[in-house]
Amino acid sequence: MNASVKDYEDIVSVVQIYLEGGNKSGEAMKPAFDPAATINGAPIQTLFDGVDQAGETNAVGRIDVLDVVNDIACVRVTMQGWHGQDFVDFHVLRKTENGWKILAKVFTAI
Repeated sequence: MNASVKDYEDIVSVVQIYLEGGNKSGEAMKPAFDPAATINGAPIQTLFDGVDQAGETNAVGRIDVLDVVNDIACVRVTMQGWHGQDFVDFHVLRKTENGWKILAKVFTAI
């Protein structure tokens, strides 16, 4: 099965949930992630807790690369101004019965 335009749109929507949620709270980000997701190899709750501890911010982000093959995708996101820091994230997503979900996030500060 090849990825459709709707798949690309749905993946972008998931990334938007992640980006907008990252400015608000861990709870706001959760719908973007699979419950078993990881961040740099740690449980995803680590991300949610970190966002809650940092508090609200007004970072901006963009998708630099989006690659989809069947039911998997990889997205590179550049985020600027998250509490004064800039980051590059790589997200691996999988299409599930609940739609596209982030399974893994790996990031580095730039």
